Amino acid sequence: MPKIKILHCADIHIGAELASIGNKAKQRKEEILMTFDKIVSICKDENIQVLLIAGDLFQSSNMDKAVVSSVKNSLRNIPETIVAIAPGNHDYISIDSPFSDEDWPGNVHIFKSKFEAVEFKELGLRLWGAAFTSTYVTNPMLNLVEVSKDDMINIGVIHGELISENQTSNYNPISVAQIRNSSMDYIALGHIHKASGVLKAGNTYYAYCGCPEGQGFDELDEKGVYVGTITKGKCNLKFRPICKRMNVELHVDISGVNTNNEVAERVVKTIKIKYGEGYAKNLYKVILEGDIDANFKVDCEAAAIRLESEVYFIKLRDETHIEIDINSLAKEASLKGIFVQKMLDKINKNIDSGNDILVDQYRKALYIGLKAFESEVGYNEN
Repeated sequence: MPKIKILHCADIHIGAELASIGNKAKQRKEEILMTFDKIVSICKDENIQVLLIAGDLFQSSNMDKAVVSSVKNSLRNIPETIVAIAPGNHDYISIDSPFSDEDWPGNVHIFKSKFEAVEFKELGLRLWGAAFTSTYVTNPMLNLVEVSKDDMINIGVIHGELISENQTSNYNPISVAQIRNSSMDYIALGHIHKASGVLKAGNTYYAYCGCPEGQGFDELDEKGVYVGTITKGKCNLKFRPICKRMNVELHVDISGVNTNNEVAERVVKTIKIKYGEGYAKNLYKVILEGDIDANFKVDCEAAAIRLESEVYFIKLRDETHIEIDINSLAKEASLKGIFVQKMLDKINKNIDSGNDILVDQYRKALYIGLKAFESEVGYNEN
């Protein structure tokens, strides 16, 4: 029985401008291209038969020609690997799209319109795919697929958004029922930047592999691709982390510190404990928590400067509380005392009713209010 070794990747976003990380943006932009080269190297070193790129290989349809040439040259170096590309909402097919060029390597097949198949009979393989032809696709591409009833392995590659029944999407809505009815052996999905795990609907396996490099603090932790084999009715894929750096969100308790140097020391100690030897390469968003003395005001920018030599990139957000005796403050004959007493009443009432969500919200509101009394409230960037 035929067995096909694949690598499934998506949402690489080559050419993305990562302005939120300041002077590191240019380096990260190049590292994304380097990660694509790493994917190609895996294909070469591990004899991958099919490289599936499920959309948004590029950040846009208007790409620097030198970057596109670099991608083409990389793929030219793996002539034994079939490369199947399904353009997504960022790099959709258009007249000026890189995918409209005539000089793509011969091993590359770019799907350019509706869902269609290309056969590789020597492998017992039928590849299916479709392309975005504009930023938005509201009609399901996977809706009317007819897979031949034979012994060939059927693999699909497509960019789109999984939806519940009767929901809609601007990004090629895909329902589990459509996947089930497709009768494919595997569908490689793109668009969602977090790996889904390998799922199954009917006899069809499917997965989002996520993006191979996180591009912001909404795309946290390890990123990578799926590598493994597909046989008729069977899927053996493993997630493989390949990102050069992780985006990490970390909560650090800095209770008891009195200087920005101590803040920095507490942060780096926590990072080292959690992430070990490779801690320095990552990008960190650190939320500072805990109780601090009323006479000390955290300067996130100053503490971050002290940490610049320790990690690749870091930004801090202050969510500390003033270390005070709340109960004593509630007894004060002042506007602040009245405010504290009313907030404590709300907190205690919701503790009694077991509403933990409201308890947490009122506690946060209490400390924000206290900072406002001290003129400390400002805008915190997420």
